[in-house]
Amino acid sequence: MEATTTPHPDYIKGFNEGYTISKYMPELADELLKSVGESTRSIGFKDGRNQYSQELAKEKYPKWLQKERSAPGKTQQTPTKTKIKGRSGPEKD
Repeated sequence: MEATTTPHPDYIKGFNEGYTISKYMPELADELLKSVGESTRSIGFKDGRNQYSQELAKEKYPKWLQKERSAPGKTQQTPTKTKIKGRSGPEKD
């Protein structure tokens, strides 16, 4: 059985602040990031800001790239060839 640890409350508070401030006031988040130290709360702030930045970047990808990739070992559907209606002759790739 895998042991899980609960993050420190200060880390959670910093994470939530970093995420929220980055979302609504990104300039302020940049300024605060320059002045925070290495406390548990400031590490959470940095991680929250990074999390929001990653999500924001992911939203800019096309929809087909935003989908979660399947886990190794799972089968993926492969595209099938479709014949154009009314077309005669052999199919081309």
